[in-house]
Amino acid sequence: MVQKMSNSTSHDNLTYQNILLETEALILEKGCRKTTLKDIIDRTGLSKGAIYHYVASKDELFGLILKIKIEQVNEKFNQIISQPSKKDPAAGRFGMATQFFHTRQNPNDVGNLIFIYLLSQDDEKVKSILKSVYHYSKATGVQWIEMGQQNGVIPPHIDAEKMASLFMTFSYGLRVTQILSSSEEEQVATSDIFRLLIRTLS
Repeated sequence: MVQKMSNSTSHDNLTYQNILLETEALILEKGCRKTTLKDIIDRTGLSKGAIYHYVASKDELFGLILKIKIEQVNEKFNQIISQPSKKDPAAGRFGMATQFFHTRQNPNDVGNLIFIYLLSQDDEKVKSILKSVYHYSKATGVQWIEMGQQNGVIPPHIDAEKMASLFMTFSYGLRVTQILSSSEEEQVATSDIFRLLIRTLS
């Protein structure tokens, strides 16, 4: 599906981007569960056939948005490491890892809303979407750690695969914890633990 997007015309790309933007807006307005394909069709002005040209279901569309969020953070990460901080190279190059593995729960975080929604679905297709997002996220994490090792920021003895798995486990658990946390203090404490874990790499 993503490959098809990359080979589409500029008009198709604009249509696809419009679908994504309007879907995010609907999620913020109505929530994932109440957002329907009909809502997306009505908001974008596209036909049902036009929507199905890009995705087979609402959940697939949500999964694509999650992947795109990861791609956006990865692009920002690559921009930052190309211009490292003179005061603190480690922070300048790899401080963005905290944003990749750890996203604070807030009302405007579409990625977290989608993630929690998909977790609540007992459906094999949704599980497949989540697995795809997980493996994509983990592969990106491995790439970041290996880049850190190549640049002398992360010790070479660290197993990038295992460390990425550890961060993914902590990150996914953190997303749920932040939703269940009853106070800002609890969320800050959890975030501090995560930052401590990040610092163990340097």
